[in-house]
Amino acid sequence: MPRRLVVLPLALLTTAAALDVLHVFTGLPAAVAWHLITAGLLLGIAVASAEWLDRIFAEPATRTSGHDLGIAAVLVLFGVSWVLRLGQPEWEPTLAAAFAGWAGAFGWLALSLAGRRTRVAAHSC
Repeated sequence: MPRRLVVLPLALLTTAAALDVLHVFTGLPAAVAWHLITAGLLLGIAVASAEWLDRIFAEPATRTSGHDLGIAAVLVLFGVSWVLRLGQPEWEPTLAAAFAGWAGAFGWLALSLAGRRTRVAAHSC
C-alpha cells in the first residue's frame, strides 16, 4: 500500500517545481512553492517511514530497489531546495534552489518512465 502513497508527495513537489518556473517567468509569489515543498517533504518522509516499517515487519525478504533509492534522491534534492530558500525574503528561490527543485522533478519523471518501461517489459514476457 505505501508504494501507491508515494505519488502524492512527489506530485506536490513537482507542482512546486512548476510554480518555480512560473515565478521565474511571471513573478508569481514563491511562498506557495515553499509551502508545497514543505508539505511534500513531510508526506514523503511519512510514506518512506511507513514503507520502511512495512519492509521490516511484513516483507523481510524484500530488498531495497533502485526505485526506492531514486525516491530518496528526489526527496533530498527537494530538501536542498527547501533549505536554500530559508534565508530568502518570502522564500524566494535562489538559482541553486530552483535548479535543485527542477532536478528533483526531472528525477521523478525519469523514475516514472523507468518504472513503466520495467512493467511493460515484465508483462510482455
